[in-house]
Amino acid sequence: MSSAIGAAKTRRASRFIQKDGRAFLVAIDMQASSGAGPGLDVIERIAEGGPDGILASWQLARRYPEAFATSALVLRVDGALTQMGKHAKSDTFSLMYRAEQAAVIGADAIVLMAFPGADDEHLSLRRLAAVVGEAEKIGMPVIAESIPGTWSKAIPWDADNISRCARVCVEIGADAIKTMAPPDLADLPGVVANCEAPLFILGGPKRDSEEEAVQYAADVVAAGASGIAFGRNVWSAADPSQMVRRLSAAVHGTRRIQP
Repeated sequence: MSSAIGAAKTRRASRFIQKDGRAFLVAIDMQASSGAGPGLDVIERIAEGGPDGILASWQLARRYPEAFATSALVLRVDGALTQMGKHAKSDTFSLMYRAEQAAVIGADAIVLMAFPGADDEHLSLRRLAAVVGEAEKIGMPVIAESIPGTWSKAIPWDADNISRCARVCVEIGADAIKTMAPPDLADLPGVVANCEAPLFILGGPKRDSEEEAVQYAADVVAAGASGIAFGRNVWSAADPSQMVRRLSAAVHGTRRIQP
């Protein structure tokens, strides 16, 4: 049985998940906690490259609406903390915006953190459940950024934990998952098989070369991931627009290692 709300979620998701079932997302959504990072105009250069979607802060979404004319807006809705000290061992995230606010600013999806396996995992998982409930009412896709045991690695970031944590988020109601790949990419197909939702692999630290980043994107997609969500490996590139084009080609099967 079809519904207007279900149709809305399908339409919004199709803004960033292409017909091949894959997506290339650029993450420039953490400045609200870091207070630093990419140049103030880098989103314009990224948009020129044509990624499928951009994970963005409220300010970027409000200040650069034209950047999202051809790329989906994935709004970061949690945070309200800074990275000016050591990584907290406990969950200090809060919801900054609600699903309806995201819809008002034109979001095609929303993203928030989840920390299964942490001592205080209930805090992030309850936030995820609350946001899922809100989003279901308006047909807004929810991406859970699943980090096993928080950034302090309270539990190992191995294939089993990555897989189980992603599954937990999907069972709560997340429509897609952003997470790290297991240390051995040979284990990634098992993670994908256990996740009944699109799974996007984050880029992690800056790679030694742009060629290495492009190759990694191609490898995780070949291993079964639905795509990637890269940040500093895009916005710190010598030519962000060109890097977007190269990574997009890697994700969607027309890869060119050389620029």
